[in-house]
Order: sequence, then C-alpha cells, then structure tokens
Amino acid sequence: MEKIIKIDLVNESDIIEKYDSDKISNDLLEYLIKKCEFVRKDDKVKIIINNKCKTKIKYKEMLAESFKEEYANTLKSHVKNNILQVLLLILGVFFIFMSFRITNEIWKEIFLIGGWVPIWEMIDLELFSDVRGRRRKQILLKLIDSEIVE
Repeated sequence: MEKIIKIDLVNESDIIEKYDSDKISNDLLEYLIKKCEFVRKDDKVKIIINNKCKTKIKYKEMLAESFKEEYANTLKSHVKNNILQVLLLILGVFFIFMSFRITNEIWKEIFLIGGWVPIWEMIDLELFSDVRGRRRKQILLKLIDSEIVE
C-alpha cells in the first residue's frame, strides 16, 4: 500500500530554514515524521510537493539530504543515550556496593537509595527514550526511501 503525503508550499519560508537557506525547515521535517508515524513496514511513502511559490529550488535533493542528516543525528543521540546508561549503571552499582561497606545504618540506607536512583533512571532511558528513538529511525529510513514528486 502507498501512503501519500501532500505538501503545499505557498512561500519559500514554508520549506527553507529561516537562518540557513541550504536546509529544510525543522517544522516541515517534523511534520513529515509525524505524518509517517502510523505507516506500516511494507507501505511505500510518496511525498507530493505542490509548489505555488514558483521558486527554483531543488526540493527533492534538499529533502533527501535533510532526512539523511536527521537519521545521522538520531544515531548520535542513540550512542549518547547508551553511554549515559552505562555511566548511570556504574554509578548505581558503586553506590550500592558502598552501602554494603558502611556500618552506620543511616548512611547505609542513603547510599542504597542513592544507588537505586541512577539504575532506575537508566531503565527509564532504555524503556522510553530508546523506543522513541528506534521508531524515529524506522520512520526516517522510510522517508529516505520515499518517492518525492513535484
């Protein structure tokens, strides 16, 4: 099945970033990602651009480049999250280990609770941020493979 996304361009500022004329607007990029949220794996995506502003800009190349750039940014964010998860796990294990070495009951409980907090934060990152990031990567791969028609 084919998912068709129509974009009407009334003026140039609808598609071009305000401060960088070589980039696609972040609003347009997020709009396209939002429109592809419920696209199934076997669906094809077709983007139809209705250009009413009559400017001679290479939208196809700019869109394809923006999709690839956003995919690379998503991969970098995923690596950053993984590094943060490892650091949180190490910190949590360290505090829990220290809680077993301390004899004072109050400090023992403080270190034990202080150890579980980063571990739960790590689990939260894995369950929510990674799932959203994985879905965003799938959508961007769909958009990279999509057909763009003017």
